[in-house]
Formats: sequence, structure tokens, C-alpha cells
Amino acid sequence: MDFDKIVERKLSLADAATGVQTELRIEIGRPRWTEINVEAACPVFIYGLMDTTLTIYGSDLLSALECALGFVNSELSNLPSTKKILWPDGEPYFD
Repeated sequence: MDFDKIVERKLSLADAATGVQTELRIEIGRPRWTEINVEAACPVFIYGLMDTTLTIYGSDLLSALECALGFVNSELSNLPSTKKILWPDGEPYFD
């Protein structure tokens, strides 16, 4: 993606209905001000789930980053029950 990536996490997505397991890669970019002291933005992309980068907004740089992390957690935890997120070693991501 076309952003300054600051963190990445690799996971797997297992589909119980098809038996297929695919790689997921979460990338979060450097937060930036859209308007100084008014609004900040943070790019997010999840390879394996998303088609385009999303921009998540917050009231400051830390807020934008926190909101981006919250978005990722929400996306991963709200998948259909037939899909499970796994760590690379096969352990469940969520308990």
C-alpha cells in the first residue's frame, strides 16, 4: 500500500466451511494531521480481508492510532462464526 507503515502483524484466517486457510497481514501507517490540532488520520489495511486502504480519524495523532487499532480488532472479532483468526503457530488469536 502507499503509506508509511509503522506496524505489521501476520495472522491466518481459517475457514471451517471450506477448510481453506489464508494469510492475513495487518498494516497500520503513521498517523498524520489532516488539520493541525483539529483532526488526525491513520491509514489501515488488512491483506486478506480488505480491497482498499481505509483512513481512520481521531482528534489527535494518538487518538487516530488508537481508533485504527480499535477498527482492526473490531474487523477481526466480527467475522462469521465459520471463520477463525489464528496466530502463525496455529493457536487461536481470540480466546
